[in-house]
Amino acid sequence: MPSNRTRQILHPILHLLAVGGHLWARSAGQLAFCRIISCLFVILLSLKLVMHPQVVNLKRQYLQVDKDAAALKLLMITLEFKRGTFSGNGVYAQSIARSLARRGNEVLVISGNPVKHVHSASLTSNVGQQHIHAENLGENQNKYGQTSSSHTNGVTEEQVLNDLDIGLYELEVDVEEDGWGRLDWKCPWRSFAQGIKQHEMYVAKFRPSWVLVVDWSSLPAFESLSMAMGMKWRMAFLNFRIYTVSEYQGEDGRAEKRFYKDMESKAVSMASAVSALSSRDANILATQLGEGIRDGVVPKPHFPPLREDLRAVALARNSINQEFGSTEKWQKSRLYLTCCVRLSPEKNTELFASLIEVLAVFLSQQQIVPFLCGGAKRGNPYADRIRMRVREAMPEAIIYEGFMGASDLADLYSQTLLNLHPCIYDAYGMTIVEAAAFASPSIVHAGSGGAVGAAEFLDPSQGQVIPLDLMADPQKIADEIKELLLNRSYLAKVGCASQERSLSWDEDANADQLMGILESAPLFTKDNDVVNGVI
Repeated sequence: MPSNRTRQILHPILHLLAVGGHLWARSAGQLAFCRIISCLFVILLSLKLVMHPQVVNLKRQYLQVDKDAAALKLLMITLEFKRGTFSGNGVYAQSIARSLARRGNEVLVISGNPVKHVHSASLTSNVGQQHIHAENLGENQNKYGQTSSSHTNGVTEEQVLNDLDIGLYELEVDVEEDGWGRLDWKCPWRSFAQGIKQHEMYVAKFRPSWVLVVDWSSLPAFESLSMAMGMKWRMAFLNFRIYTVSEYQGEDGRAEKRFYKDMESKAVSMASAVSALSSRDANILATQLGEGIRDGVVPKPHFPPLREDLRAVALARNSINQEFGSTEKWQKSRLYLTCCVRLSPEKNTELFASLIEVLAVFLSQQQIVPFLCGGAKRGNPYADRIRMRVREAMPEAIIYEGFMGASDLADLYSQTLLNLHPCIYDAYGMTIVEAAAFASPSIVHAGSGGAVGAAEFLDPSQGQVIPLDLMADPQKIADEIKELLLNRSYLAKVGCASQERSLSWDEDANADQLMGILESAPLFTKDNDVVNGVI
């Protein structure tokens, strides 16, 4: 018995075949032949409709989503998502969107798409007279207002279909390629804000109950969309990094810092809910940037989970701590002193180069190989200098440029003796948690003048990370690292403790935590508290 959906699709096709057949057939023989061909066509079409979901038209996927009536409709605005992912922001945004949809909500993501030239046509509302249906949310618009199938770098068609099947949809906005690969004030936030207006009809059809704004770079886009549509929504500010707390060099340093403070303060003041990656950052948002915060809004920590694909690899390899049994088993095939961060001053990557210069002889004697993994824009003088120093100190060092996938990261961390996270301040430090998934212990800064968010999730007092003062003299830090590398039983103990904690916090737990933040947020009505673009 065909389903209602099958009958709905077949009915107009059969009607068309019947009418066309009668018009064409001039004899009983011709009419009989037409009916035979029609029956064969219907049989083939019926088989097509029940094939594996991978071959089902993307537009039809939306119709298969059966959401609870109480589920939320969540619009996420994030500059970085699947297209050209270059940092942990994009990875984490994908994780949040996917887990919220899998929890029963419908999620529409609007993100940036880097192109060489942003045409003026893409910077205006150019949807035109299209008939906007819910199933069209599984597609992207190009700069001419036409639709094209959703596709992303490094994302398979099966993954796209799976996202659509759980109620996760994506739209993109063309932004300048020149500014891609960075999230500071030189990122393409202006074209993102201008171009997002082309999707207002899709957003109107979607009717979000919340808008999730990721970092300051998405705030102008949110305001632009709100003004273009004349709509007010409940807004949650998802802070992945507080830019105001960093120091900026050069003649524009003060202006840049003031710019971030204005943007981040405004985001906090407009929000009905605020989240950060650590309790420390939540407190900064409430105190240093919360002058205009609304009554009842309390910034709360929201810990990122281990990325799903990496967690699956860790579990599939049966590398949980019970499998090691002994220090000898743990240290088997481990030979790397690893540093896996973006090559930029705020990540303090220069410390790794300084330590390799001091430790070069010792590392060679112990047959330990430095592994530097971190992306940076081509021609970046800072990054080039770091790479050159590491190579000159130890020619056998491995330097990986670019963004690693799950399989490569799994191989790296499974062979890592010790992971150095050199940042003095880091909103989170996802690579610490990723290393922990494969029982690789990490050094994190624990001195004055900074903090690392992941060191709240992986607790130093529970032996889940190794705290050191990374603002000390490199020689002192190097001496401490020598002692650690010679104490393999201690490294194994920390690695196994960190692994247990890392694998315990998945995307579902993360989604539950965020939903709790949204559900506990105060409700502002139009009568008692209205801010431009939000209620």
